[in-house]
Amino acid sequence: MLRKPASHYSFTDTLEMEECCKAHFSEYYQGSAFDCNVTQLTSGSLLTKTICSPVKDIHLEIFESNQALLYEEEANINSISFCWVTPEKRKENKYATTMSGYRMNNQSVAGFNRISKTGGNTWNLLASNNKLYCMSLRWERLKKRIQSLKAYEAYARLEKSIGFDSCNSATVQLKRLVKEHFNGKLITQPAKAFDLAIACLEEGATGKSIERERSESSELVEDLVKLIHEDRNGLPPITLSEISDYLDTGKNSLNKACKETFGMNVLELTKVVRLEQARKSLSNPTISSGLRLFTKERIAEYYGFSKWTTFEELYFRTYLENPEDTVEKTRGINIGVSALGGEEKI
Repeated sequence: MLRKPASHYSFTDTLEMEECCKAHFSEYYQGSAFDCNVTQLTSGSLLTKTICSPVKDIHLEIFESNQALLYEEEANINSISFCWVTPEKRKENKYATTMSGYRMNNQSVAGFNRISKTGGNTWNLLASNNKLYCMSLRWERLKKRIQSLKAYEAYARLEKSIGFDSCNSATVQLKRLVKEHFNGKLITQPAKAFDLAIACLEEGATGKSIERERSESSELVEDLVKLIHEDRNGLPPITLSEISDYLDTGKNSLNKACKETFGMNVLELTKVVRLEQARKSLSNPTISSGLRLFTKERIAEYYGFSKWTTFEELYFRTYLENPEDTVEKTRGINIGVSALGGEEKI
């Protein structure tokens, strides 16, 4: 079976990550549009690492970051993702890795809810220094296998559940299969991964384990994240009253849901996202560095920061560099890529 070598990537910029994700998706699911937004939530210099290893009808990935990241993406019907984490026990985390509203621990499986979200969006929160394993299965093949096995419980769980904790046999074997793949014992029979994924869903939560279905709270945060990312660029910052009216939800309920998830209120989260949007504009390699430096104050104002001194101070406190440093750093920006068995460029 012809397979591509695993590719290793490192990123110090969220814009690089987004472009890489889009490129991977369009390559693996040709003809499908895809968009995503990555926001750095914790303060400090960013360093993320990922390993991607495609197999026929399967895309495998390991991802870790030294900063907590909010990852929002368009929902799709091309793939179903199964994700789990191995937490870094030696370091305290402000955030817990959360996949589409499901808070993860080392027994969790989540991230696979896609079927009922076509046209919408999903969001994930990756805690710093967590190692995230993700196995994406081509939905058409998985659906056919579910139908042939008459695995109706698996299908129902994909529609309703956002995740579960389990140490059942199928889940343990699935995680082992993926881990061993990255350690050199490559998956040569993709059908085994599909069958294990179905068995994992069929067995679901066991014993004292928990399972959660989609709830009003998870839907609310999902809509909130999407609205903030679409927040009227170039116009005055959106107010809490406007957000409340748009989502038809009380301000207190919005702030409560936001604080429980992100540890900050709605307007604080809006400010973090807008700051990230400004950094991406300052990092954009398709625009000359001279123009970016010349218009840096206009860029800040465009994303809702009326006072340059306030923006500059907040920017440095978050990213440990000045806006001018960002422009200089991305003059000749390249994504660091190395593939097993040789060097690649994307």
